[in-house]
Amino acid sequence: MHQRQRGYIGNLTDGKKLADIANNIYKLQYQDPSTCTMDDYLLLELTETDAFGDPKIALICNEGVGWIQDEYGTIEVPTNLGQFGYLGGRVHISVDVIKTCMTEATMEVADYVRTFGSRLDANCSLWQSKMAVNTGINQDA
Repeated sequence: MHQRQRGYIGNLTDGKKLADIANNIYKLQYQDPSTCTMDDYLLLELTETDAFGDPKIALICNEGVGWIQDEYGTIEVPTNLGQFGYLGGRVHISVDVIKTCMTEATMEVADYVRTFGSRLDANCSLWQSKMAVNTGINQDA
């Protein structure tokens, strides 16, 4: 494992709050949906901008896999479905709604992405390359 770069900061989200939002979406879409759960994800501000010139937002899991906001201002957020969370689902949630699930906690991307082999190091490096150093998301923005 190589030394990961430091100084790339993201904002932790509350997975329970995100899951509550996703479950409400599932209830509107399906007659009798399974209840989903979510992990706490890390919200990142990217240097890439949207059509309005605002920084795009991404959501990553602790393996460094992530999802970037689309042209509609939503992120396709993964959910864990079923009794043991083995079935994967996805819901589109607006960036503004996801920001309401941010906690006060921030974290280094280098510390958030697990360390177990070159794939995770590559994922970490990929997200850092899309960010400016020492960024964090302003919850009111």
